[in-house]
Amino acid sequence: MSFAIIPQKLSIKAMRSSGYKDSAYAIAELIDNSIQAGEGLGRPVAVEVICIDKAGYDSAGGRRRLDRVAVYDNASGMDAATLRRALQFGVGNHLDEGDQKGIGKFGMGLPNSSISQARHVDVYTWRDGQTLHSYLDVDEIQNGEMVDVPEPQAAVIPPEWLKLISGDVGESGTLVIWSTLDLMKWKQSTALLRNAELMIGRIYRYFINTGKASIRLAAYEESSGGRFHNNTDELVRPNDPLMLMAGTSAPAPYNDAPAFEPFGEPQEIEVGYGGQKHTVTITASICKVETRKKGGSSQIGAFAKKNQGVSVVRADRELELNRSFENSYDPRERWWGIEVGFTPALDAVFGVSNNKQSATGFLRLDIEEDAAAEAMSLADFQDQLQLDNDPRLPMYEISKAIDRLLDTMRAQIARMREGERTEQNAKAEDGSTAEDIATRALRRRQEKLGATGASDKDEDKPDDERTDVLTGEIEQEGLDPATAREIAVSYVKRKIKFLFRHADFPGFAVFDVTSKAGVIIITINTKHPAHAHLFELLREGEADTPESPALQGLKLLLTAWARMEDEASGDRKIELEDIRGEWGRIARDFLREADE
Repeated sequence: MSFAIIPQKLSIKAMRSSGYKDSAYAIAELIDNSIQAGEGLGRPVAVEVICIDKAGYDSAGGRRRLDRVAVYDNASGMDAATLRRALQFGVGNHLDEGDQKGIGKFGMGLPNSSISQARHVDVYTWRDGQTLHSYLDVDEIQNGEMVDVPEPQAAVIPPEWLKLISGDVGESGTLVIWSTLDLMKWKQSTALLRNAELMIGRIYRYFINTGKASIRLAAYEESSGGRFHNNTDELVRPNDPLMLMAGTSAPAPYNDAPAFEPFGEPQEIEVGYGGQKHTVTITASICKVETRKKGGSSQIGAFAKKNQGVSVVRADRELELNRSFENSYDPRERWWGIEVGFTPALDAVFGVSNNKQSATGFLRLDIEEDAAAEAMSLADFQDQLQLDNDPRLPMYEISKAIDRLLDTMRAQIARMREGERTEQNAKAEDGSTAEDIATRALRRRQEKLGATGASDKDEDKPDDERTDVLTGEIEQEGLDPATAREIAVSYVKRKIKFLFRHADFPGFAVFDVTSKAGVIIITINTKHPAHAHLFELLREGEADTPESPALQGLKLLLTAWARMEDEASGDRKIELEDIRGEWGRIARDFLREADE
């Protein structure tokens, strides 16, 4: 009778539930092994992910299903002892913290990823003129038939796979084959590879971009007689969330001409850990003005949304896109990029998971909020973190640096679109914009009621003087002086009475009301959550599309309020300004509650 603390049947079942987000992440573990095995060879590593579909699962002649998956590489291969270790859980060549210089971690990638998807895994590896084979089988492990990793045996690479691998296999390499895919999420190879392409291109973008590795994705359908029909065959292109690389998987023309541009120089933060100093590098990018004008519903807008977040990169290999820094309600978040790079020596600080799918210690932190929650002064809280050697201490500094970058980039992104909308509305000659409609309504009010406002007296000033003043205001929307003046001339010529601007300003108000050169200027507060919840959501679209009825209606409501303030004077004007501020404070609290 056995009294094992963890019965073998249960342990293998637990190992199979290893927490991979997706089958593509399990495949990435094998790609990690391939790339690391190629280090020091002095040549690029060729990696191929090959899938085989087979018909007849449901019934004779039934629909095809994914039957086998293989990952091949032409790296260094393994000797017999290394092969056996590679198939053991928790035994590898890069276990010691001081030895973790590459992308590998914990030595659990091959067995963990394999049994998380398949009940049987075969490994063929060759070097020095000899090919070896060993395997793992879940049923044999559960039944107690397999206690040790089988001793590698001399073998030949199965001919069917030799036919599917592109070119010669080379003097050294490895082939891992998964079969009996009982836990594979995707049922057909084309679906698996379509899902994997974007993710694999992002994880290994630096290796692909620098030519250190190539990754081929191929899908075949097996028919009777051992014939194979090729359904998919392509090399993975880099998928750069910073959108600074050329030759990527971004939609044309941005696949060759980057859609973003660098935002300043990369920042280096020195982190002390384990008695040594380590460097964390923060790189930022921001969309080009012409990219922003395409709008969120464009192809490049949809592509940017798929890569939204802070890219966490360990030893040139991405772990995750972290979403803790973004404003989830704001569609403009896709237009910036931030990457945080670090070495494996900081794994404990970043909380790198065994399967390299996440950095659990990397998240947005606010040291002032946390100090207040502990009822401590900021200085005392920092001292306590240092005494405890708390890994959050460097993360607070990293978070603060990212927040500063985001504050600046978000303001710049907001100004890009505001200038674009201002320019578009100024050139609309059909009188269909909210500013045109509000101006006509105001003129009728003047004619019927004789209503006057503080801004009206400046309409009698010379056109050149008014144009100069308005040009200065419009330039603040991020437009060049020539374009700003063109818009100002149009405003004065057409006698437009309202101008919308977007900017940060102190206080709780959703918007501010001023007047210059005979024009009532309504400034929307970009720091107020209403800006993202209402204005940005309502207007997000193609650059050359008219205002939506919803946005037009919202702007008309604000122009009506602005004119009411413009016509008021004395205590009444002060009262309206106070009401506007108080309403903004209440609106902020309500919208924050919605976010939470």
